[in-house]
Formats: sequence, C-alpha cells, structure tokens
Amino acid sequence: MGVIKRQGIKNTIITYIGILIGAINIIFIQPKLLTPEELGLTRLLYDFAYIIGLAVPLGLPNIIVKFFPFFKDKDQKHNGFAGIILLVFFVGFILSAISLLIFKPTITSHYIDKASLFVQYFSFIIPFTFIVSAITITTAYCQALFKSTIPSFLNDICLRLGTIVITVMYFNKWISLDYYVYLFIGLYAIELIVIVGYILFVDSISFKPNVNILREHSLKKMMKFGLLLCLASFASIALRKIDVLFLGTNSLELVAVYTTAIFIASFIEVPLGALERISHTKIADNFAKENFTEIEKIYKDSVKYLLIIGGLLFIGINTCTQYVYQIGHLPNLYLQCLNVVYIVSIAALINISTGINSAIIFYSKHYVLGTVLLVGTLFITLLLNIILIPIYGIYGAAIASASGSLIYNFSKFSFIYYKFKFQPYSIKSFIILLLIFTCTFIGYIFPDLSLNAIANLLIKGSIVSLVYIGFIYQFRLSPEIFDMIKSTLIKSKN
Repeated sequence: MGVIKRQGIKNTIITYIGILIGAINIIFIQPKLLTPEELGLTRLLYDFAYIIGLAVPLGLPNIIVKFFPFFKDKDQKHNGFAGIILLVFFVGFILSAISLLIFKPTITSHYIDKASLFVQYFSFIIPFTFIVSAITITTAYCQALFKSTIPSFLNDICLRLGTIVITVMYFNKWISLDYYVYLFIGLYAIELIVIVGYILFVDSISFKPNVNILREHSLKKMMKFGLLLCLASFASIALRKIDVLFLGTNSLELVAVYTTAIFIASFIEVPLGALERISHTKIADNFAKENFTEIEKIYKDSVKYLLIIGGLLFIGINTCTQYVYQIGHLPNLYLQCLNVVYIVSIAALINISTGINSAIIFYSKHYVLGTVLLVGTLFITLLLNIILIPIYGIYGAAIASASGSLIYNFSKFSFIYYKFKFQPYSIKSFIILLLIFTCTFIGYIFPDLSLNAIANLLIKGSIVSLVYIGFIYQFRLSPEIFDMIKSTLIKSKN
C-alpha cells in the first residue's frame, strides 16, 4: 500500500485544508453575505448539475479505472485510450442535453412555486453539467495515472477560495446576481481547463485507439460495464443528493440549512474520500491480476484505520457543532435545525466505518449484482424521502439519509462476505464503536464551563478527544497508528 499511503496522506491533507476553507466559507461567510434563498440556489444548481453530470459520461470514470490498465503504456501513448474517452463523453453529453431540454417543463413545474429563483437560472444547468461531468472524467484519468494530488488541490482548495472571493464581490455589490452565477460556474470551468493542461503536461496521449487491444477489450464490452456502473454511480450519488432535491421543492432556505449540516458531517468522511481516490485504481489492478489476498488486506486496513479516525471526527462534531454555529453567528433557522447535523453524522460514520467496500463490489465480476443492490437501496431511500419529508420536513430528509446509508452499507458488507468471504471486523472494532458512542454521550452531558463559545469548544472538544485517544492507546486498539506517528516524528527530527 505504499502508493496508496503516500497519495492517501497527501489527499487527506489537501482535503482537510479544503474542508477548513469550506467551513470558513459555509459557516462564517456565505450565511452572512448571502440570503438563505441565494445560498440555496447555488447549492441546488450544483447538486442538480452533479447528478445529471453522472449520466453524461455514460460510466466513463468507471471505464477508465477498470480498462485503463489494459491500455496503459506511456511509450505507446496508452494505445489511444483518450480517443475512446472523448467519443463516449460527447455522445453522452448530447443525449443528456437533449433530455434536459425535453423534460425542462416537467422538472421546473415542481420548483416554480417555492423555488422560483432556481427555475429562473435553470438554463445554466446544461453548460454546468458539461463542465462538472468533464471534471469527473479528467479527475478519474489522473487517478488512473496515480496523479490525483493536483485535481484534489484544485477542487478542494482553489475552488473554495474562488467561491469566497466571488461571494465577497457580490455582497459588496461589485457584481449582480447574474454575474455571481456566471462566475460560480466559471470557477469550475477554470478548474477543468487546468486539469486538462496538467494531463497534457504529465502524460502522452493519442486519440487513435489500438485496434488489437480493442478486439480483446471491445467498446461494446466497455460500454456494458460503464453503463451499468453509470447507473450505480448515479444511484450512489442520488442517495446523497436526492434529499436536497426533494427539499428544494419546499424551500430554498431549507436547502441552505440542510446542505450546511451535510457539509459539517462530511468532515467525518474526508479520510474515506481521500483513500478512495487512489485505492479504487489499486483494487481494479489487483482484480485484473486476481490478487485477492492484497484486496482483502486493503479492505481490512481501510476499515481498521477509517473507523478510528472517523470515530474521533464523529465525537468532535457531535460535541462542538453547536459552538461552531454560535461562533459563526448563524441565523436562528440554522440553530433551530442543529439536530439535523447529529442525524446525518450517523450516516457519515456508517459510511466511513465500512471502508472501501464499493470498490471491491464494482471492480469485481459481480458488478451487475452490485448495481442491482444499489438501485434497490435508492428506491427504498426515495420512498423514505417521499414519506418522511412531508411529515417531518428537514428532519425527515436527515432520517431518510441515515436509513439509506445503513441499508446500503449493511447490504454491501453482506454481499462481500457472501461472495469473497472477506470479514474486516474484529472484537476490537466493536470496542471502538462502543467507545465512540460513550465519548459522544460524555460530550453531550458534559456541562458548559464558560459563556464563551470558543472556550467551550476548545475545552469540551479537547476533553472528549483526549478520553477517546487515551483509551485507543491504552488498550492498544490500533497500535499501528501510534507507531506510524512516532516513526514520522523521529524522521522529522532527524
């Protein structure tokens, strides 16, 4: 796992810096400088474009990860694999753009009453979808080259800094709302241009596919795999985004509050995302080589480390979020819905504690059954949203999200165990889980020690974190982590 560890660490560092910048933006800047409706507009535009953007490339990101190893040869310019990517992408975009134009009246009819601002800017969805989907594809290509750091830096840091700049410009009335939306989408366009330039700089590409390799790995075979995983990717992201789209039909203000809660809970999943950016390629490589021992090792290691790190983040978020909201002086609507953060954080903990299970399913020969499993989970989640949101509003969306996460991850765990006999948990895992909820409860009942929100955050956050880390260390629940930290410190001193 040398490459995985190195790039995983780099991606984690970049992502956490980006999360910090994003937190400043989402908690301290945007809620003050934008109205909840304006903030909800940008979130809904992005989420809508992102979901549609998953269908545009017809499964290309998955095709790249799965089939690029068979074409990979820098001296031969990867045997023209880039030509296949370009062809499929443009076909997918044309089909998606036509579909959006045909179904525009039907889609906008659900938003016209309570989210008219979104309807006003709906025409931006088509170019935004093109840009977002192209970023997804080029990022996947960089990951296949084991060059994932630059796309991470652009997406997690540069994009968020740019968003802060244009928000300040809009607040000071240097630009209108129209130009704010133009620049918001333009930031993603700049990211795409830079990633394409980076690929051309570090790699040699050709657009003429090698006919001999295509005979063995035909376009038909690729598209069958890609379309199935496109459906899987669509369902996977829809599980995370569908609640936002449902809330948008009720209120853009609730979208702003809910997506802020999701953003805070997303801190928990950062290590998983960083690891997935490189481990998916490794999993695909090892399936191609039928190296199941290495796959099982990666799976077990991912669960072991991610459960501990995710647990620490879960404790901190559930203990300190109320003080973060107070420090940011967020509007009362945000504070009134604070419990949403706690509910969606449970979904995030479930996700991270099951490791890189998606890669094992979807890059194995059982990806068809995995897709069926995922789509089934999506329908259950859709049903939960339809039932719960009218009754419980924003809390119904949060409960549906947590329930969907539990159902999906339990299904994936069971599927992997049944097909491969991989079982990544031990008695230590359950002790860690018990410790996580015990420390969270301590943080919940621990009284405020100061009227100052910053002091309460530091004091309570430090206490529960030290209790958690102390128990992990004392009972040697994961000595490898502490050994790695000691080794890093020793090297830095030398």
